[in-house]
Amino acid sequence: MSPIKFSTQIREVVEGQQDSRKFYADKKRKAAPTYQPAEHVFVASHPLSNAAKGRSAKLMPHREGPYVILTQRSSSSYEIAGLDNPGVPLGVYHTSALTPCNSDRVKPLIPLRKRGRPPKVSNSPGSSSGRRRKQRGRM
Repeated sequence: MSPIKFSTQIREVVEGQQDSRKFYADKKRKAAPTYQPAEHVFVASHPLSNAAKGRSAKLMPHREGPYVILTQRSSSSYEIAGLDNPGVPLGVYHTSALTPCNSDRVKPLIPLRKRGRPPKVSNSPGSSSGRRRKQRGRM
């Protein structure tokens, strides 16, 4: 047997095994849920422990909501808003971070805030630099 023929046989066997593994793995995989606008969902949160406030991430809820879906941005991401103010978007979330909500009576424990840097607030024309007069050093 020539080495070229032998390597092609090995390649065929390996590809067949890979196809077999993929077939059985795909049988267990479930399809990603699709959401329609105005549906209610929970958003996965990533709580942090805070000893000063007596909070333990282990005991905090791992989903917040319910929130309403505004639009579908791509095949797997959705823009959401709060129930109290559905016109103001809170952010865009991937399908893996969303869970369907079955009841509408749940109130969020810690409401989501809009992500990103807050807008710059300009000072009024007569305001000072922010330092107090009694601090050390001259002004």
